[in-house]
Amino acid sequence: MKFIGLFLLLAGLVSLVMGLTGANLLVLNWVNQWGEGIGWGIRAGVTALGGVLYYIYRHED
Repeated sequence: MKFIGLFLLLAGLVSLVMGLTGANLLVLNWVNQWGEGIGWGIRAGVTALGGVLYYIYRHED
């Protein structure tokens, strides 16, 4: 779970940075299908979920 949390955290951060610059990956186009506000919410939610999972399981091997 630590790896999944770290992956979600990093993927969310990359998505947030790319969203701020205006660039968007083809894989992430589905995020903006429901509108810009919902898209930012999904990005922030994935980042927060990854951070929480990583924090909870940070001592696991």
